[in-house]
Amino acid sequence: MRAKFEYLEPTSLDEACGLLQEHGSDAKLLAGGTALVMWMRMGLLSPKVVINLEHVAGLDDIAFDPADGLRIGAGVKHRDLELHPQVREHYPLLQETFYKVAQPRIRLMATVGGNLSHGDPLTDPGASFIALDAEVTLRSSRGERTLSVEDFFVDYYETALEPDEILTSIHVPPPAGPAWSHVKFTPRSEEDFATVGVAVTLTGEGNRCDDVRIGLNSVGPTIFRARAAEDILRGREITPAVLEEAGAAAAEASDPIEDVRGSSEYKRELVAVFVRRAVEQAAARLA
Repeated sequence: MRAKFEYLEPTSLDEACGLLQEHGSDAKLLAGGTALVMWMRMGLLSPKVVINLEHVAGLDDIAFDPADGLRIGAGVKHRDLELHPQVREHYPLLQETFYKVAQPRIRLMATVGGNLSHGDPLTDPGASFIALDAEVTLRSSRGERTLSVEDFFVDYYETALEPDEILTSIHVPPPAGPAWSHVKFTPRSEEDFATVGVAVTLTGEGNRCDDVRIGLNSVGPTIFRARAAEDILRGREITPAVLEEAGAAAAEASDPIEDVRGSSEYKRELVAVFVRRAVEQAAARLA
C-alpha cells in the first residue's frame, strides 16, 4: 500500500465532483472500501488521493414509490438493502440476491454503488439489476446522465463511468408483478464468487412466457444480458425442449475464462443447466 496519500472527506456531491475533477486520475473514490482497500494493500492501485464518499448527504437513502419504483443511493450498504422492508415486499429478487453476497460482515460494509462501479464480472447484483431493467445515474461537475445497468458494464473491470464521474443512485422501475429467480453455483463455499450466476424476471400466464429478462454474471468479461436465450423463450410455452434451447443459447453467448472455479467448457455447461433451472423456477411463480 502507498505509504502516503491525501485523504479527503467531502460532505456534498458538488464538493465530491469538484475534487474528482481537480485531481483526475490521481484520485480514487472510497465507499465501503471492500474492494479499493484490498487492491491498495495488494499494490494493484496506488492513488495519490482518496476521496471518501461516506459523509456525502443523500447517498445512503432508499426510497420506494409505487408510481416511480425504487431509488437506491449509491452509498447504501448491501445489508441495508437486503433487510429493507419495501425491498423485501416489492423486489424479492433483490432481497434474495443481496442475501447471497459473501457473508454479513462484507454486506455490512460493501455499498451498492461501489459494487457496480468496480465492474467485477464475478459479482451478483449487476445481473439482478439487469433482469429488473434498472438504471444508474452518473454525476460530474459537467452535469448528470442516466444509463441502463446493461449498458453500464463495458469490459473486464471497466464501466461507462468517465474519470470525473460518480455513480450516485440506482433506479429500479415499479414492480409489475413479474415472476423471478436467482440461482448461483459456488464450488467451494457460499462466501465464494459464483462460478455462474443467473437472474431472471418473467411475465406470462400459465406456462406461457410473454416476456423475460436474463442477467448472467461470472461467465464473461462483463455482467451481461442473455438476449438470444430471451428471444427463444419469449411468446412460447415453457417446455423442456424450449428450456434446453434457451440454455444452449445462453451458453453460446457466454465467454468464461478458465480459473480455479473450472474450465471454460465446464462453465458453459453450467450456464446451460442454471439458465434452464432459473427460468423453470421463475415460471413456477407465475400466477
